Amino acid sequence: MERLVMADLDPTTTFKEFDRDGDGYITREEFTAAMKGRGEDVTSDELDSIFQAADQRDGDADGRISLAEFLVAWDR
Repeated sequence: MERLVMADLDPTTTFKEFDRDGDGYITREEFTAAMKGRGEDVTSDELDSIFQAADQRDGDADGRISLAEFLVAWDR
């Protein structure tokens, strides 16, 4: 997964911004909306890559990004 570059925020704050419903997970829809809010478009292929990499890290294959998965991606 490509590193998310949000130099103005710490990763936990950024995660909370992306997790719009506050359930502790970022969905594809939330990720897309957050990136659009930052003026960036994300392609379907990019989303596939991001979410597949997150699922491979923890093996849960739930199609969502948890805070733990997000922090791993942030540090890459």
